[in-house]
Amino acid sequence: MLRLPWARVPVKINDITPVLRQQWSREECETRCKLATAYRLTHLFGWDELIYGHITSRIPGSEHLLINAFGLHYNEITASNLVKIDIAGNVIDPGTSKFSFQQTGYIIHSAIHEQRPDLNTLFHMHSAAGTAVSTAVDKLHPICQNSVYLEPISYHPYRGIIVSESEKEEISRNFVAPSKCLLMRNHGLLTGGCSIEEAFFLMFMFHSVCQVYVNAGFTHRPVPLETVLSEDIIKDSMDAVRAQMNVRGLGVGDFQALCRQLDLAGWETGYPYED
Repeated sequence: MLRLPWARVPVKINDITPVLRQQWSREECETRCKLATAYRLTHLFGWDELIYGHITSRIPGSEHLLINAFGLHYNEITASNLVKIDIAGNVIDPGTSKFSFQQTGYIIHSAIHEQRPDLNTLFHMHSAAGTAVSTAVDKLHPICQNSVYLEPISYHPYRGIIVSESEKEEISRNFVAPSKCLLMRNHGLLTGGCSIEEAFFLMFMFHSVCQVYVNAGFTHRPVPLETVLSEDIIKDSMDAVRAQMNVRGLGVGDFQALCRQLDLAGWETGYPYED
């Protein structure tokens, strides 16, 4: 459920000035607006945890990534204050805030971005339901309709707070194609997508399935075998989804609908709607 913003007049998302538009390409400006919108929506859905968690996105036509400035609340993130870094963790453009990026977020995301060129956007968060399931469940079974979008799910063991680049190899080894959903044990959830819209959509579904687990009591008792969806049902369902899916890709229509709600409320997402 979307939560009402704290401020009566929200800080607009698309705050890119004419001067900045001369510095950044059209593709970068659009990516900045979409990514900042994803951060805002994460807060509005109640998935954020103070200033932690990260969403990164590769700027089209480059190897540069955009990441949040560590220290800003998700409700403060705008298109202009995202930090642009390269895959080695060097700051290319600090954006308009005084904060830099968090090393932990860089390690997790760069490990995957380096090995998964198919995933332009990565979304990692610590929602209450996601963290509960990552702590209590050995394997996330497909038990409801939203589960069909998630298969196959990958798993990564908890080794403590990630601070060393030596951990990148294990992270990338545990999250290989075609998987786009990673359950980080005792930690949280991570999704990847070819677009910001797809990664956000998969996180919505991932979190919702975890919430079903919590609501149904499957964090402290086994899932009945008769409840688990068969592989045939999952395959047939996804075939049906692909047949009906907008040609622009998974999650695009859903993300645009959410952007329209924000625009109507005065948030000025800057989303490049198509006619």
